[in-house]
Amino acid sequence: MKKKIPVRENGSAVTQIVLMAAMLVFVIMPVFSAVIEKYILMEKARIIRDSVDMTNISAYNALSGTELGKVRVDAERSDILEIYRQMLSVNLRLNDDLEPKPDSVAEGRVEVLSLEICSSGFPVQCPEGVTIMRPTVHSSIRVPVRPSLYRSIILKMLGREYVDIIVHADTEIPVNN
Repeated sequence: MKKKIPVRENGSAVTQIVLMAAMLVFVIMPVFSAVIEKYILMEKARIIRDSVDMTNISAYNALSGTELGKVRVDAERSDILEIYRQMLSVNLRLNDDLEPKPDSVAEGRVEVLSLEICSSGFPVQCPEGVTIMRPTVHSSIRVPVRPSLYRSIILKMLGREYVDIIVHADTEIPVNN
């Protein structure tokens, strides 16, 4: 005759605790962290976009009358780029060389990718392909920001330190009709 070995119906309490802890650490916390970090980066991008909009309006106001008559004002041939950099430095709390100050939303050197002012000859397209129908300042900048939670660990493994937020802003200039 064979002896029956008693079988437990419920599992070990230690095993259940270890599984729950593993799920918490490897599933729930990283997902929660990713969601929170996404919202943090979105808020930083909103702050940067608002600052770029204000900088665009300031750059337009700095134009001379002869520059306003052109279809496109190229920032390379005008002192508008220098004015734009000064205003961007003030709005994003940067040094004159576009390096961040301690209280800046940027955490690395900010780069102005493009800056154009369209004042006539509409409709025209900005370098990003957006159709412009009114006087507009187009700008595109790259702002490096450091992630805070798990994404920073992943970036370090990839050999990077920052996430680049690229902000494209086409700011329409109010015109008296």
